[in-house]
Amino acid sequence: MRALTLLLLVLFVSFYCCGQGFPSAPAQDGAAKNEKSDPIPKIRRARPKVSLQGALKLAEDFISQQNIDIGPFWLYRATYMLEGDEKTPDQDKIPGWHFLWIKENGYLGDEVEIFVDMNGKAYRMPSM
Repeated sequence: MRALTLLLLVLFVSFYCCGQGFPSAPAQDGAAKNEKSDPIPKIRRARPKVSLQGALKLAEDFISQQNIDIGPFWLYRATYMLEGDEKTPDQDKIPGWHFLWIKENGYLGDEVEIFVDMNGKAYRMPSM
């Protein structure tokens, strides 16, 4: 009976301590919240016209039509991005999917970069 009472007491104290939680951080004022940057760029909030799978198919078709040998390459990265000069405002840049194939040996410059815009047009980008 004594062991049962002790067990119940330990459980009660454990639940009581865990239930209290930690004191919350002081509330931030509106100015501090507005200064916080949005981690997801606004361009990503809209669904792309061309899906990732569709863009990859278009990129592979382009590679085939251009007779680009990607046999020793592997798809390293696929990214949704805005294509354009750094000085160009984001609203004037071209949104699209950027695919990067790198060669198995991993040497810099042994890459194939294909950009597929939201109109379904594929372009080969210059590599280093």
